[in-house]
Amino acid sequence: MEKPFEFIECKLDWRKEFKVTDGHQPTYAFFFLKEGSFQLKMDGIETVVKENDCVIFSDDMNFFRSVISPISFLYLQFRVNPKCPFHIHIPIGIVNFRNHSRFLDSVQKYEALMDTDDIRAIYYREHLLEDILLQAFAESDHFAELGSPSANYGLINCHDTVVLQAVKYIMKNIRCKLHIEDICRDVGTNPSTLNFKFHKELSCSVWDYIIEARMKSARHYLTSTTYTIAEIAGRCGFDNIYYFSTSFRKYHGTSPTDFRNRYR
Repeated sequence: MEKPFEFIECKLDWRKEFKVTDGHQPTYAFFFLKEGSFQLKMDGIETVVKENDCVIFSDDMNFFRSVISPISFLYLQFRVNPKCPFHIHIPIGIVNFRNHSRFLDSVQKYEALMDTDDIRAIYYREHLLEDILLQAFAESDHFAELGSPSANYGLINCHDTVVLQAVKYIMKNIRCKLHIEDICRDVGTNPSTLNFKFHKELSCSVWDYIIEARMKSARHYLTSTTYTIAEIAGRCGFDNIYYFSTSFRKYHGTSPTDFRNRYR
């Protein structure tokens, strides 16, 4: 089976200032700050990244960053493997590893093998990098939601490649207007067949899956971020805050604001 990540580069580095202070990453990037600090503004949120902090940058999110005191860091550049039959949702922004000792152990073992060209060392280095990213996933809200049948409609047991490819397309474009014709065009089928396959594999229609995916994203943003309701509506693919609030209330029996106040 194809692995979920493709690793491009991993290195230890030192900077008085970043070569690129604003814009966005060409791929995903993981920073582990060993020394120093820098200011970071990403997705409208400002923070200071300090020693022992970890940050993950996505390939579609703008940022501004500026060194406060000279930094040394472990830098990992990677991408999502499109051939992998499932998708791992990596948290973006500052990542606080609850099991920090496990994370540090992986980093230290990787650093000990950085200059070794033995094929076994190369294989194990990739294993360690993958373990770091999987730990970030396992300690995130996305992992907790895997245990909820209503959250994934049994996707873990889905083996239909058309359905898996359609789900990947939906999640990639969840912020946009989604039309079943566009999904069918991407996966090479027609609406009738795609809906049949969704009902067979996931016991829901394509549109039901889209709505649940958007509601799941909304719940995450409401309980885990400071985004406004209007910002969350846009991130979840709704044209306006009124339509989002109406849909959310219909789905959950409460308004987005009340949901946030209750569960945050």
